[in-house]
Amino acid sequence: MSEQIFKYREGSEFDFSNAPVYRKATTLAKSQVEVAKSSQEVVTVINGKEETRNTASAGDHIVTGVKGEKYIIKAGMFPGLYEEDPADPSRYISKNVIRALVLSEDTELTAPWGERQRAEKGGVVAQRVDDPKDIYLIEKGAFESTYALEASKRQRKSPSKTFVAAPRA
Repeated sequence: MSEQIFKYREGSEFDFSNAPVYRKATTLAKSQVEVAKSSQEVVTVINGKEETRNTASAGDHIVTGVKGEKYIIKAGMFPGLYEEDPADPSRYISKNVIRALVLSEDTELTAPWGERQRAEKGGVVAQRVDDPKDIYLIEKGAFESTYALEASKRQRKSPSKTFVAAPRA
């Protein structure tokens, strides 16, 4: 059995200028968020495959996503990405709005926080709208179960339309 090959890309290679805008549509239970008390390794596994491996420092938030995947939000960044849900104080609402492109090949990149990420073809490369240098990968199933097309953009972009991520010319 041959090893899966991931094509390494820099985030700057992707053209997000016409990419549709999405917002995280799911809320996050406070029980899905742990604040690291000391340095610890966090391995993200989705569908039995390792996606990332990173180290959380004391004060970092370790979030467990909808597919059981774990990811790290560096200390101090969590309040900028999540807020308490006013309708349910036991949950958080994401403030994160992204532009997203569907990957046309198995892709690997280094996220701005230093984490090496991998996503298979059909996954998504995302760019935060409020921070264009924040480019990272999202596994296809995780994206489909947590993000929705931004309401104000539904008139202009069809959520069923496929946008293929390709390097800039």
